[in-house]
Amino acid sequence: MKVAPESRTEKEVWIKPMEFELPAGLIGLEDATRFELLINEEEEPFMWIRCIDRHELAFVVIEPSKILNDYDVEIADADADKLDIHCSEDALILNIVTLKDDDIESATVNLVGPIVLNRRTLTGKQLIAANYMKFSARHPLLSESAVAS
Repeated sequence: MKVAPESRTEKEVWIKPMEFELPAGLIGLEDATRFELLINEEEEPFMWIRCIDRHELAFVVIEPSKILNDYDVEIADADADKLDIHCSEDALILNIVTLKDDDIESATVNLVGPIVLNRRTLTGKQLIAANYMKFSARHPLLSESAVAS
């Protein structure tokens, strides 16, 4: 997997299906509020989110359903109300992947602090799952609970 989400002008490899806003920013990066989702078909199911105002700030993300059968994240009613999410179809869940030295074997996924987006309003929030005790912030990407390919 590539580790720099930069489009090359001579060969466009990135698809940008959406821009979205995280009004409260990411946890620890409250000033980063405007993001774009970037997809390179060669890297799927992995995607990138990149800060529109600070291109050097980018994260590998994955939809949890692509790697786990049993990720049933619960969000607080106040968060669901604030994001105007009324059913699961309204929400897009993204989890940040951490790669160490480009080694996929040691990659982990933050299941405790998902990014929850409203698909209609393109507004979201990184939050702590209401049922966070069931998950790890460093869940091994290649684990026994991963979805079989």
